Amino acid sequence: MTHSDRPLGLRDGFLPERQTTRDLPTIKTTVLLAALLLYALGFVALYPIAQASVSKSVAEGNDPALMDFVGP
Repeated sequence: MTHSDRPLGLRDGFLPERQTTRDLPTIKTTVLLAALLLYALGFVALYPIAQASVSKSVAEGNDPALMDFVGP
């Protein structure tokens, strides 16, 4: 190799360096934050429905806290 030649770009002398996009962690972070936001919005939307169902059940006398546990 002469002084005018460029280095081969080998890592540890065996494999060429891998060209990666630097945006990949940003994309993963964005997808994770979007998934967490959708989960939170789903919880906010479904919680009142479940609460109304439990309240209706309790009003009808079907309160799970009042039921006796019957063991095996």
